[in-house]
Amino acid sequence: MLTYPYFRALAAAKTLGIDYDIKCRYGVGDYLVYIAIHGGAIEAPTSQLVTYCAGTSGAYYSFEALSELTADSLALPAVTFDEPFCQVNVANSSRAVSIRGVDDQREADEVVYISGLDDVLVALLTQELSAAGFVCDTPPLRFEGSDPQNIVNKTKINAGVQLDLTRSLRQSFYASGDLSLASVNNPANRLPAFFAFGDAVQRAAAQVPLSVEQDAVPPVIAATGPQDTSVSVAMRTPFAIDHSGAVDSTTDQREQLLDRVHALVGTLPGERVMRATYGVPTSAALFAVNADAAHIQLEQAVLDAVAQFEPSAVVNAVVADVDNEAGTVNVNVQVSRSDVPGAEQDTVRTVGVLVGGTVVATGE
Repeated sequence: MLTYPYFRALAAAKTLGIDYDIKCRYGVGDYLVYIAIHGGAIEAPTSQLVTYCAGTSGAYYSFEALSELTADSLALPAVTFDEPFCQVNVANSSRAVSIRGVDDQREADEVVYISGLDDVLVALLTQELSAAGFVCDTPPLRFEGSDPQNIVNKTKINAGVQLDLTRSLRQSFYASGDLSLASVNNPANRLPAFFAFGDAVQRAAAQVPLSVEQDAVPPVIAATGPQDTSVSVAMRTPFAIDHSGAVDSTTDQREQLLDRVHALVGTLPGERVMRATYGVPTSAALFAVNADAAHIQLEQAVLDAVAQFEPSAVVNAVVADVDNEAGTVNVNVQVSRSDVPGAEQDTVRTVGVLVGGTVVATGE
């Protein structure tokens, strides 16, 4: 019996950073994402494999159990896996590869089971992994990745690939076959088989087309009927819970743009480790010697940041209100979408900066 059938139940009982961790890097445009929904101590070394396959700039997602004692209880089913960061990353991807670990079916059974609805990528992965010397097979029914509700099949093309690696195969990736957290977290313990597997997956991914022709995308048949595959989903910014208790999200492209600009203006450069230049140095306007110059510099910084990180937004106006006595800065930005001629001006939520550079959302 499953301990937690959905992420909401797991998150209510467990603590992020103590019981589990989530690592996520989004892609840009049409991209392929690697996911490990049973990462960390659950099915080692799936987290290490997805990050290796993604390289330094590719998209990936990893849900990781941090304790070997409670790892098994944190394994959410693939068909109900609803952790929000993963949902958004996969929904916005063109292709997806899920890497999981399974028990051997026979003694010393070093096999990778390949399944999923993405027939093109299934064929390429089978070809490259077989050429690299790995035994590929169709999975037992309980490992089947072709269920439309499997998280890996919820891409823009309603298809993905699931790779189920037997324990014996995974043990061949590490010195002494040690799959403990201490072992797999040390790159020095990786054997040639680890790199051969990851490189074969990368070669297959490099051959698959990423552009999405919407007319060629088969609809997902659900209880509510066909779904619109041209709509991307994004979490709301700032983070919020909707009326049903789920993470608030939107498919409205206008709202998504407003949220992204709000996040950009509300971030100080250096706060995002992986994107050190992302953000606007709003706190620099606090206690500036020349207030007029500070206003001009702040407004130009907003224009430059939006032009660099949100090219689909057209800035119509920037208004900065600096109160040196109170130690606050309020920035209000009006933007419209560049892909919608004559779009009405929308007001981004005002972003406030307090003494010391703390950024807070202060309202519409």
